[in-house]
Amino acid sequence: MKHLIVGAGATLAEALALGIPRVQCPPVMTDFARKMWWNYSPYPLLDAYLRNQGYTNLGEDPRDLFFRLEESGKENIERFMEFAWNNRSLDLAPYKSNLPPGFISGFRITTADPSSKSQPTQENFWQNMLYHGIGSPLSFFMDQCFFENGKGWKDFSQAKTISSRLTPNDLVINLNFDTVFELALQQMGRDVCYVPNIQSPHEILVAKPHGSLNLIMNHEGFMFGQPEWLGMPQHPGYDSYSGLVPPRLNKNYAQHPFAELIIKLIRDRTPQKIIMWGVGLTQSDTDLLSLYQGWAKSADSIDVINPDQNVAANVHDLLKCDVKHYRNLTEWGSEN
Repeated sequence: MKHLIVGAGATLAEALALGIPRVQCPPVMTDFARKMWWNYSPYPLLDAYLRNQGYTNLGEDPRDLFFRLEESGKENIERFMEFAWNNRSLDLAPYKSNLPPGFISGFRITTADPSSKSQPTQENFWQNMLYHGIGSPLSFFMDQCFFENGKGWKDFSQAKTISSRLTPNDLVINLNFDTVFELALQQMGRDVCYVPNIQSPHEILVAKPHGSLNLIMNHEGFMFGQPEWLGMPQHPGYDSYSGLVPPRLNKNYAQHPFAELIIKLIRDRTPQKIIMWGVGLTQSDTDLLSLYQGWAKSADSIDVINPDQNVAANVHDLLKCDVKHYRNLTEWGSEN
């Protein structure tokens, strides 16, 4: 049994293989804010966060300052998201009459049908940011990079290369919000079963504990749509993007009931091989480390596919398992 863990670097590799210019590719950790907030400002919490970090001259648009700090490595999206999570119930109403210069989007304009059994539609900062600052722009990147008018989805050659090694008893844990990997499985004629659904013998099992563009929720539960559906239009009675779990420090799955359920159903599996593609594992990934450590006890080795050799070293140090490093899928494929 194999476990394939797919990270943001995998989607980036797919885009680059298609000839997409780097600036137009979906985000990774080092440019997450710049890519996600090009048409959205996390006002007023971004201003408060920067002042809390000691910055006094925020300029006309505090996003520009954060983008520069993100690029230099002095700030990152995980730290801001932790601050935002701790202040996630902020009522935006008092700020609507005092918008910064040039501020247009940011206040949520689409919610589930209020007459349905949907979760409450309180306008707080967190739900607003998930919708406008992550879900909506990432859907745009999906269309921009991977969809061709008149033809449909482009060929996902990278994901198809690695998924050709999967059998129905294997598990894909996809940490990305996008559905690129699932679309690649469809292109190969493979059916996808999202955890916690019951898997049929011919299906590939996919777990997405950080949420997905095709995940919708209400106060009664959640469900995944088909991979080609990216959350719009919203299904009556449900909210799109409200289940996304952004990268942030000190997060754990107990804070997100759907994620906790998904992890519970896959925690006790015993893979013989673990493959990490485009994953950057650090000590701050406390919500994933215990999961991987449990799996590593039964695995003969871990294959790390990542251009950065330091990632493989981190995996070795954190999981205490034999690690094989491959710079790209070509290297990995030649030995597997």
